[in-house]
Amino acid sequence: MQALYSDELRDLHDGYGVKFETAPVHPGLAAGFLPWTSAAQSRELMRQLPHVAGIGILLRDRDGGDVQVGRDGEPVARYRLSPFDLRHVRRGFTGAARILEAAGARRIMSAHTGAFEYRPGAAGGVDGLLREADAWGWGAGRCVFFSFHIMGTARMGGSAATSVCDPEGRVWDTEGLVVADASVFPSAPGVNPMISIEAAAHMNASALAARLARA
Repeated sequence: MQALYSDELRDLHDGYGVKFETAPVHPGLAAGFLPWTSAAQSRELMRQLPHVAGIGILLRDRDGGDVQVGRDGEPVARYRLSPFDLRHVRRGFTGAARILEAAGARRIMSAHTGAFEYRPGAAGGVDGLLREADAWGWGAGRCVFFSFHIMGTARMGGSAATSVCDPEGRVWDTEGLVVADASVFPSAPGVNPMISIEAAAHMNASALAARLARA
């Protein structure tokens, strides 16, 4: 279960890039990532899990999406990779394939829904796999992306015009509401956020406790 990681490509442009991290390939995770086009193919992939290793490409994206209010009054989240972030994903894609190839993989599959694969030693190599991925596409319904360590949805700041909370986590337009988790980050930090979350929670909770003591 222990993960290994590499930050060789963490800074491809102004601190933005990708990291590689291994992950335990259990059925729940594999079902979300491994592509299949038939029940028989899916069953066969599940049978191969004892021999499957995965590498996650963790992107620190610069250009986020947006949340709008839909016609029914409910929030609608939209996210699409920008050309800037896609360049880094493609670098990570070929990097992960080369790591697996060097480790002795016999078949290398991506999370693209086209269910194509690369067998090391075959014509085209990793660059051919990238061309196939580009031809299939990286958009919605074409490649599976997951979000980890979601941060910044209620960012702190000095103005209600550009942030949800003030520097002590108090929501600008809701009296008595304080946010004290990763939501208050101004943006994704590009590192494991555990200590940063603890620090933000400690500061905002301490400020809240001091205000309550004075009340």
